[in-house]
Amino acid sequence: MNGMRTMRTAIYLLVILLSYAAGASHAAMQHDQHTEDTRGATACQDAHALPSPHCGRAPTATFVEGVRDSVLYVVFSQNNHVYLSLSTDLGRTYSVPTAINTTPEAIYDDGENRPKILVGKDQWIYVSWTHKTPGRYAGEIRFTRSRDGGASFEPPRTINTDNALISHRFDSISQDSKGNLYLVWIDKRAQIKAAAEGQDYTGAALYYVVSHDQGASFSENRKLVDHSCECCRVALAQDAQGKVVAFWRHSFPGQIRDHAMAYVPETHTSAELFRATEDQWHLEGCPHHGPDLSIDARNIAHLAWFTQGSQHQGLIYGQFDLKTRTMSNEQVFDATPGASRPQVYAIGSDVYLVWKRFNGEATELLMRRSNDNGNTWSENQSLAKTQEKSDHPDFVTDKSRVYVAWQTQAEGYLLLQVSP
Repeated sequence: MNGMRTMRTAIYLLVILLSYAAGASHAAMQHDQHTEDTRGATACQDAHALPSPHCGRAPTATFVEGVRDSVLYVVFSQNNHVYLSLSTDLGRTYSVPTAINTTPEAIYDDGENRPKILVGKDQWIYVSWTHKTPGRYAGEIRFTRSRDGGASFEPPRTINTDNALISHRFDSISQDSKGNLYLVWIDKRAQIKAAAEGQDYTGAALYYVVSHDQGASFSENRKLVDHSCECCRVALAQDAQGKVVAFWRHSFPGQIRDHAMAYVPETHTSAELFRATEDQWHLEGCPHHGPDLSIDARNIAHLAWFTQGSQHQGLIYGQFDLKTRTMSNEQVFDATPGASRPQVYAIGSDVYLVWKRFNGEATELLMRRSNDNGNTWSENQSLAKTQEKSDHPDFVTDKSRVYVAWQTQAEGYLLLQVSP
């Protein structure tokens, strides 16, 4: 059995190398004759089942536009590897996966902390994740790239340079309009230093690096801000001018766990933090529930987040004007106790919200849509449901089409088209 799988994997890699010269879509079409579709809890318990987006943890996807069609690229964690698998038929079947890190390592794959994938110039593929290291909540930020459309990857590099066995986690990756790469993560080195000097320090800090040469090298580690929340994802997006904006849960004075935003500087200059939400959630700890961000052509940031503050409670949508630094159109769109994990996506005048809600018996994937820039909304639409465990939902876009990706233990990795 191992010999057969080795041969199949070798054939798969050979097909990619030969066919990428003709474009990504042609290469991906060749993969169809070497596909696996392991779906659902029963199939994933098979000891002989290959790794797949259905069985792995924390899958994250993006589309790569080819000569004719777009190909779905999915990274996920399984068996101490980050894998890449491709689909040319919108997730009905997937190629035999490629192990991105050939040497196994412990990987954070708990939903908020998951592998990331970004497609850049010339269809170079960039992948980041957090490697678990010894110590409580300790980790390293890992990065690699592929210059042949995912056929092979460079040996992974550790991006944080302090070499301390402390928390460097919750990495996010983005790119500006110039092609510069940004990696942002939550880092505890400022807290450790403050403790050694006998000073109080709430939360953690956001650190980042920039690459001006498509990931060949990175800048020194730079601190973006102090006092971020310790255990929530950081949302990144390009503004209308192509600059990278970060949105995260912050620890404001008095242990108020609301949200802040900042532009991530291209050069080593100080970042200006501006408060985005005013929920007044007093919490002496991290709720493990990060926000989401999408910026439209008017430089309006569409925001979605969870709070249990004195001003608002539940899942919240709001619009933040990046020019005037003001919030408007805040509204609670689900205050049900079982509602969680909101995602937002804006394209043109359309805005989408998706989240999941547990009703005591099953978890339902819900969506709302606005066709007037978020001013009015449709009723809740049920996209899917499961009675087993499920991952966080996410938006995946292919040109003008919008999809929602959702992995459940019973149904596997679902790709659901929601527009047009």
